[in-house]
Amino acid sequence: MTQPEEDTRSLPAVAIHSVILTLSAIFALMGNSLVCLAFYRNRRLRTVTNVFVLSLAVADIMASTFVLPFSTVASGYRAWPFNFAFCQFSGLAAYLWGAMSVNILALTAVNRYICIVKPRFYPALFTKKKTVLSILLVLLLTLTAHLTATFATPILFQWYPRDLVCDATGLKIRAGVSRGIVGFVGLAMSVIIFCYGSVYRTIKRHNSVVNPSLHDATSQATVSPHEIQASRVLLATVIGFVVCWIPLTVVRILNRYAHSLLPSYWLSYSTLITFFSSWINPVIYGVMNRAMRKEFLKLLQCRSKT
Repeated sequence: MTQPEEDTRSLPAVAIHSVILTLSAIFALMGNSLVCLAFYRNRRLRTVTNVFVLSLAVADIMASTFVLPFSTVASGYRAWPFNFAFCQFSGLAAYLWGAMSVNILALTAVNRYICIVKPRFYPALFTKKKTVLSILLVLLLTLTAHLTATFATPILFQWYPRDLVCDATGLKIRAGVSRGIVGFVGLAMSVIIFCYGSVYRTIKRHNSVVNPSLHDATSQATVSPHEIQASRVLLATVIGFVVCWIPLTVVRILNRYAHSLLPSYWLSYSTLITFFSSWINPVIYGVMNRAMRKEFLKLLQCRSKT
């Protein structure tokens, strides 16, 4: 392991970073726990679509448990106070969290594509059992790929104060990891863009058919309003994820490929914005999903389950 990087952040910056990390950890754990409890308590929420919602919540709970709290402590302490092995674990967990999230979003996009664009295949392809198994398979493949890359290279992690995480050591290794991530995320985002683009076009055609001015006795809606609303909620989670991760992606590309000399605080704040994606989904569900919002309110008011 290379020598620890010196923490050159100012005291106000350390305080701001630590407070934001603390709040992100709390919001992520509380918000995603509410999602899991709502799914457990209300049987009407146990739909195929919400299985993807639940899996995203579990991935974000992993970040709020194994990444954010320890980054918070290290940021405030201005050095990594835990042992070497745990830095390796936390660094790998951070990469796994991002990869699992984007893979689940890609799988969710495929679900929306089949449901809206190819509805006749949907009942056979997306039963609850098959959906759970597909998510588990994707997560297992993601874990296997990351463990193989980590131990085969091998990739070592250390605490970087400006990045606010345990990241891969060595410029060449970090550049290689970045290239792999960009390619991996690019493939997943291509799937997401294609699927949601097709969904958008199908819903647009559907709306033109059922528009009152065009509606007649022979026209029949082929897409249920419930599935359209579910697609909008899930698309919002994709947009939230992209908005949170774009700053870090752009900063790292500029820093490593364009060799730009960026202000140190750009890395810190782009990482903090990335961590917002760990708690933004429960906010989206609460705003856009009426059933989920009602269950959240019942949980917060300690009311009996449905």
